[in-house]
Amino acid sequence: MNAQTIVAKLEAAVEQQLVLSGSDPAVEAAARALLAVLEPSLKEVTTEMAEAAAAEVASQLPDHRVQVVLEEGDPYINVRPMETEERFGPSDYEARVTVRLPDSLKELVERAADGNGDSVNTWIVKALSSKTRRGRGNRVSGTYEI
Repeated sequence: MNAQTIVAKLEAAVEQQLVLSGSDPAVEAAARALLAVLEPSLKEVTTEMAEAAAAEVASQLPDHRVQVVLEEGDPYINVRPMETEERFGPSDYEARVTVRLPDSLKELVERAADGNGDSVNTWIVKALSSKTRRGRGNRVSGTYEI
């Protein structure tokens, strides 16, 4: 959401109204003063709108992290899937499953986990989480300008 664009559009609208009002210096001074006062408020409102939109997106994508990020003073919504560690806390690891695997598959899992810098348990939880995540076909990631 580009706050400068919004302010520029408001200024253009006020300029058009000033043309219609004639050349009254008092009206022109009042319009300029009004614009100067409104600019910070408009920037705040764009941030509040982005926060409201982010809250709506977050409510519809519970397995994603949704954040409002300020970039050069303008708010953007950043949406990305939650990492396994963000979805599951230490107290969530209460269930146990015993799986019998061929030695060759166990070695592949161990190598994959090691390659990611994960324990075998963490790697398996991540793999299972990614396969069972709700809305698999509707994944959203990236930054979206509103």
